[in-house]
Amino acid sequence: MPLSTHPITRPLATIFGTITLGFGINYVFNPASAYDIFEFPRMSTQADQDIMNSVMILYGAKDLFMGLAIYASTWFGNRKSAGLILLAASGAAGIDGFIVNRVTGGGEWNHWGYGSVMGVLGLVMTGVLG
Repeated sequence: MPLSTHPITRPLATIFGTITLGFGINYVFNPASAYDIFEFPRMSTQADQDIMNSVMILYGAKDLFMGLAIYASTWFGNRKSAGLILLAASGAAGIDGFIVNRVTGGGEWNHWGYGSVMGVLGLVMTGVLG
């Protein structure tokens, strides 16, 4: 049996969809908490904070979409499309880590850790690995 068709790939993809969906729900309903996750400094004025809270809600909407796309492709699509979406989500986590490092001087592995595992799973599900 090729690794790409192993039964464990769907539950693993579902875990990453759930993580992404959880982040999205958190950012939409509690945007200020994103500062703790991203380790960003707080804004100095309330007007700036309101703008950043709105940006975090937008970011949360992106995470909600990614989580639902992972679910839909994993359970109602095919493994290759699920793998490609996992690769895209892995790329987003990579960029998140790069930006966090640039702004805070660290914290990139909070994103690169799960993002790299998600990327490997995406490669497995597309058939590139295994």
